[in-house]
Amino acid sequence: MIIKPTKKVLLSWMESYVPERDLFFLSEEHLNEIDFTDVLLMPIDEFYTHSTYQHLNYVNCYEYWNIKNAQYVIIAEKGWIESKSKEDQQLILSFQVQCERGLVLPVKFIKEIEKVPSSYVQNGHVIIQRSMWEGLDESFKEQLLTTMVYEWWDKGECEEPPKSLPSFLQQFANTFGHRQGANCLAAVLFAISKGKQKWFIYEWIYQKTFLEKLSQYNFEEVLGEGIQQGDIVIWKDENGIIQHAAYHIGEELYFNKHGQTMFNPWKILSKKQLYKEWEHLTPVKMRKRITK
Repeated sequence: MIIKPTKKVLLSWMESYVPERDLFFLSEEHLNEIDFTDVLLMPIDEFYTHSTYQHLNYVNCYEYWNIKNAQYVIIAEKGWIESKSKEDQQLILSFQVQCERGLVLPVKFIKEIEKVPSSYVQNGHVIIQRSMWEGLDESFKEQLLTTMVYEWWDKGECEEPPKSLPSFLQQFANTFGHRQGANCLAAVLFAISKGKQKWFIYEWIYQKTFLEKLSQYNFEEVLGEGIQQGDIVIWKDENGIIQHAAYHIGEELYFNKHGQTMFNPWKILSKKQLYKEWEHLTPVKMRKRITK
């Protein structure tokens, strides 16, 4: 089956997709060409450790993990870029494409490109900032977000939930979320709590916290080919770091979430789908130990 984000989810995305404050990444060579009087100019190393700009919405929207060749960040109120000269706008906005940050989309993703102010179109891409986003209509945003999700994040392919699907998973199975940050480890912890800790599913869980919780729930590694309902499969890299985890619901189907963005849905996947996605890593099975 193929799933799509609901209207309610899309409206939520429209509100949170672009942060209120604008970020522009720059290389050192641009410093003498722009007037920074009305903004903050922050060295990239300080920026990456700044508590405000480590908020999940900034991290995921601007896709910090992709950014290249930037030494400084302009932090500006929305609309600041529109107060600059056309030359400055082109200089700043074109570098947003070059540095490969988030909120930059290929022109081909957008059907009504004429609705985008021309200054935000650079090198075959549209650079999205808060003020210009607010000026676009709802149908435009819906088309852009839907296309982006299917082209870049998830095509919505999944399995029909089995009749035996536990009730606590029914609300989430094959759905897109509203919030940034929920990751695969959080989905597994929610599942092994049998839904008793609903808030777990919205967290961004790190490895040590995940392993500690597995220990508290009496999960241990098991060998052999067989797998049971309620088992967990984790995938480790060559350094023993957990890169993914999924919860087995039975019938060789898994409750799964790829990635920590709101564009990565919770899905029911087959063993074939899941193992193919992570075939470059080593799978390890975990099972709840029966205690007397």
